[in-house]
Amino acid sequence: MGADADDDKKEKEGCCKMFWKFMFSHIGLCAMVVLYCVAGGFIFEHLEKANEEEVCFESRREYVPMQNKTLENLRKVILENNLNTNAMMIQMKSILQTFRNNSLAIGYDGRDCDNYGGDNGPVHEWSWAGALMFSVTVITTIGYGHIAPKTFWGRLVCIAYSVLGIPLMLLCLANIGDVLADIFRFVYAKICCCGCCTSKPKNKVVQIKPNSEEPDAAWNDRARIIPNAQAPMQTEFTKVPKGGDDSTKPKIVPLDIKTLNKAELANRNQAIRNQPMILDDDSDDEDDDLDEKKVTVPLTVTMIVIAGYIFGGAVLFGLWEGWDTLQSAYFCFVTLSTIGFGDVVPGTDFDNPQATAQLILGAIYVLFGMAILSMCFALMQDEIIAKCTWVGQKLGIIDKSEDDL
Repeated sequence: MGADADDDKKEKEGCCKMFWKFMFSHIGLCAMVVLYCVAGGFIFEHLEKANEEEVCFESRREYVPMQNKTLENLRKVILENNLNTNAMMIQMKSILQTFRNNSLAIGYDGRDCDNYGGDNGPVHEWSWAGALMFSVTVITTIGYGHIAPKTFWGRLVCIAYSVLGIPLMLLCLANIGDVLADIFRFVYAKICCCGCCTSKPKNKVVQIKPNSEEPDAAWNDRARIIPNAQAPMQTEFTKVPKGGDDSTKPKIVPLDIKTLNKAELANRNQAIRNQPMILDDDSDDEDDDLDEKKVTVPLTVTMIVIAGYIFGGAVLFGLWEGWDTLQSAYFCFVTLSTIGFGDVVPGTDFDNPQATAQLILGAIYVLFGMAILSMCFALMQDEIIAKCTWVGQKLGIIDKSEDDL
């Protein structure tokens, strides 16, 4: 029973390790970020949606009496100044200015609060799509500000959501950026450089040094083991060439182990021990395939990638929102640079039936854009380091490595 319990415990521990290993892998981090944003959409919708309706009712309760009072004041002005047109215009202008300022302070835009979410009623700003967009802007530190939590619990949860979500998003961007950068380097090296950016494989040279402390018996013992291990009958040893013509070079002498006695074998072992040998390493180790010169992508290429993503987003949002090219490009740049003014946000025209789809598309554009921007930053960093190293080597500040010789 004890052995079975230990096996179950080890199996559970192994499953836990595999689970956490997957969760903190590239795919796991992306899945965590997506699920975190989706969960944030549901949470903030639940916390702020009812409050949005309540704010509408409160603002309307303040607006209606003010509107009635304004109408009454206008009626009095008209009745009291039937013949004095100039005085009547001055008083009416003052009454309308007061009404305008009070309306802006209240924030009521005339929407039908009783029919919220209906067919002909106003659309919730804190729908799931709107809350999803808000969650993405929070963890990416963009912060448009077009909507913000106003309840006590909404603001408290927003703080906790940001504290956990921002580090998770930064960790995901760092990992995904490195992976995308490696993929982009590979594609650039194979397609753009036609494979000429990689370095040639190098042969490994191993020098066997003599060891005077090792007794001759050890060599003799090894020689006796060779026939038992089914070694080849003819073994060739090549000493290091000393230069000169072919007559002075050592000749290759075949070694037949069966015809040698112990004395002759010991003498040959002693000669071999006193001379270094060069062994050509022909092993197909995977590490040799990875021993390549690191490819750096020019800054112009990375800038073209960023500009292309911004231009693609400008075309897409221009078609969806009816924005002009400059306004769309302005929104994409402000978003990807995490400035996030919030003056231009997709999906805010709630009369448009495609507002929900536009908000979801905007959230996806932001997530992919941040990953691509992280990739470009990694590529630009490598290129800048390579350029600075090259300048330092030219100036003699940095010594050249063996790979650069």
